[in-house]
Amino acid sequence: MTPYAPGPEEVGRLKKAATTAALAVGTVMLGMKIGAWAMTDSMSVLTSLMDSILDCSVGVTNFMAVRKALSPASRSHRFGFGKIEPLAALAEAVFLFGVAIMILIEAVDRLRYPHPVANTEWGAWAMAGVIVLTGGLLAYQRHVIRLTGSLVVRAEAIHYTTDVVIHVGIIISLLLTGLAGMTWVDSAFALGVAVYLALNAKTILGESVGILLDRELSDAERHKIRDLALSHPEVKGVHDLRTRSAGPQIFIQLHVEMNPDLSLHDAHRYTEETIDIILAAYPSAEVQVHEEPVGMSRHRSWCGMTGPVIPGQYADATD
Repeated sequence: MTPYAPGPEEVGRLKKAATTAALAVGTVMLGMKIGAWAMTDSMSVLTSLMDSILDCSVGVTNFMAVRKALSPASRSHRFGFGKIEPLAALAEAVFLFGVAIMILIEAVDRLRYPHPVANTEWGAWAMAGVIVLTGGLLAYQRHVIRLTGSLVVRAEAIHYTTDVVIHVGIIISLLLTGLAGMTWVDSAFALGVAVYLALNAKTILGESVGILLDRELSDAERHKIRDLALSHPEVKGVHDLRTRSAGPQIFIQLHVEMNPDLSLHDAHRYTEETIDIILAAYPSAEVQVHEEPVGMSRHRSWCGMTGPVIPGQYADATD
């Protein structure tokens, strides 16, 4: 059975709904954590509270970024606004690094000067409620990611997956602190959370910077695109394949080699058919194909290569 592929309007609706849900759930969790911290004065709960403050601010940013990214191309931005999504993810990574540093400093201070933690049972119940809310949000976010591939929603999902692990750890640290009197566990756990947040920030940072710098699609995707083009009976070779993405939008450019005796009309028709083949597999892509005779020397190349073309040649460095 062919997997369901939503159209552009449905993709936009899903991404808007996901960012709205994240903002709403984040606001509710923020209120729960403020109450838990007020009752316990726990460093680990404070860590989670700061993370929720970050979540809400990032949620507002993502809420606006996704809507702007879905705006149609304008006269001054002919390629659209898709890169607003990785820009928002980049901002989230920077915020995560900042929170991690702040938590690190406070946790070390608490380890040096232990601080009592109160009402640990109430704090544990509040964190359990947060876990339930986060689990429901994650289930919906993963559904949206599977259908849309949104970088912003994926960045949020990575962060909220981390939150589940963190909240489970907070419950354990609160119980150990309250029942066993191990006050150092609360600060030590917060220290571990700081490192964990920094590692997740690094993951999000790498993905967003890669898109902003027009990183190529994976080798598997590039080979797939090449094979799709070569599946047309009149296409004898493919070279100068270039790909990039901007949020949900994929851009594909390539040269195809055809029989030099074809008329201009037929060459154009076969090129359009090749584009249709690629679009069938990548419906949200913008595809540009340049046709040329088999064996013609390259006087210019998108990939900086000149010289005669060997029919059907394909090399990762120059394709």
